[in-house]
Amino acid sequence: MSDTLTVNPSHLSDDDWARVRAFLDAARAKGEVVDLSSRVEMLTPGEVAKRLGMSRSTVRRRILDGDLKAIKVGTHHRITLAEYERFSDDLMLRMAQASAADIEAELFGE
Repeated sequence: MSDTLTVNPSHLSDDDWARVRAFLDAARAKGEVVDLSSRVEMLTPGEVAKRLGMSRSTVRRRILDGDLKAIKVGTHHRITLAEYERFSDDLMLRMAQASAADIEAELFGE
């Protein structure tokens, strides 16, 4: 019997390392071997929308505007996890800057 374990190496916490260690220990106890592989994590526009708390149509508009890079798979768009993280970080930065500008205008009358 094979189990699988999926981790994102760009965000490994101490708990993740403990899970990897436990996974390897369990496989060794069963006399199993472990295959390691990697792949590009892909998200659908709906998954990106859910993670960002926005509508799927907004995500689609961002893709069509070129703000969010997507790959076409047949007739469907897919967004890499790295691109999602870049877009999310950029979005949060723009929201923080907009909020800071609003607060500054409120305080100093600009």
